[in-house]
Amino acid sequence: MSGYKNFAVAGAGTIGNYIIQQLLKDKAAGIVNEVVVFTRQASKTVEGNAKVVQVDYSNEGSIKNALTGVDVVISTISATALDVQVEIAAAAKKAGVQLFVPSEYGGISEEETEGLFAAKANMQSQLKALGMPYAAFYTGPFADFVWLPVVGLDVTSGKVSVGGDGNKQITFTARPDVARFISYVLTRLPAEQLKNRRFTIAGDNKSFNEIFKAYEEKTGKKLEITYVPVSELDARLAANPQDLVAYLHKLYAISGPFQRTDNHLYPDWNPSPVIDNLPIA
Repeated sequence: MSGYKNFAVAGAGTIGNYIIQQLLKDKAAGIVNEVVVFTRQASKTVEGNAKVVQVDYSNEGSIKNALTGVDVVISTISATALDVQVEIAAAAKKAGVQLFVPSEYGGISEEETEGLFAAKANMQSQLKALGMPYAAFYTGPFADFVWLPVVGLDVTSGKVSVGGDGNKQITFTARPDVARFISYVLTRLPAEQLKNRRFTIAGDNKSFNEIFKAYEEKTGKKLEITYVPVSELDARLAANPQDLVAYLHKLYAISGPFQRTDNHLYPDWNPSPVIDNLPIA
C-alpha cells in the first residue's frame, strides 16, 4: 500500500498552518484527496481549500464524527494543551483512523522523564496502549521561529542569552521544511513503513556562537551575549519545574545535534540553513 490520502490536522498555529498549506499544495497536485482542519473556534479561518470543522475536544462523539473518512490525524496541539491529544487519539481509533502523528516537532523525547519532553514521551506510551499506530517527527528547534524575546534569543534587539557556553551544536529545522518532509513521507512512503516509527530530521546543525557570528557578519551589528551556566538553569528548574525558558536553554546547552537522521527518505529535500531564517532588522 502506498502513502495516505486523507488528513485531519488538529490545530493551525505555530507549525500546524505550515503543514496544512503543504498538504493543500499536494492536494492541488492530486497527491492528497482531503484536508480537514480541526478548530475549537467557529470563527477560525484557514487559507486555502481546506475543510474547517469546529470540534469539541471534550466530546468524543464530536471528534469521531469529524474523522469520518480520515486516514491520518496530525496533531499540532500546543505544549500547554498536550493532554487533549488523548481524547483525539481515542476517538481516532474508534473512527478507523490508520495513523496518528503526535505533537512532537522538537528534540527527541523518548525515555525522557522530566519537563515537556516527558509529557510528549507519555503521549507516545498512551498511543501504544490504545493500539493506535503513530509516527513521530523530531525536528529540533524551528530555525525560523526560535528567535523570540521571551526565550532571550531576539537577535534584532542586539542582546541575546544562551545556556552553557554557546558552543554546543544543535539541530534546527525551519517550519516550511518540516511541513514538506512530513507531507512527503506520509503521502509517498508505504503505510507499513510509517506505523510506530520515529523520524528524525535535520535542516542544519549549528551552535549558537556560530549563528551569532554569522548574524554579525551578515548585518554588521555586534550582539551582546549573556551565557547562563547550566548550574544556574538547574537552580531555576529546582525552584520552578515549569520554567520553560530554563528548561529549553538547558537542553540547548547539553543535548547536542541529532546523531542520526532520516533526511535520506526525501531525496530532493533541501532544507534551508539557520542563518537564512534569522530575522534581520
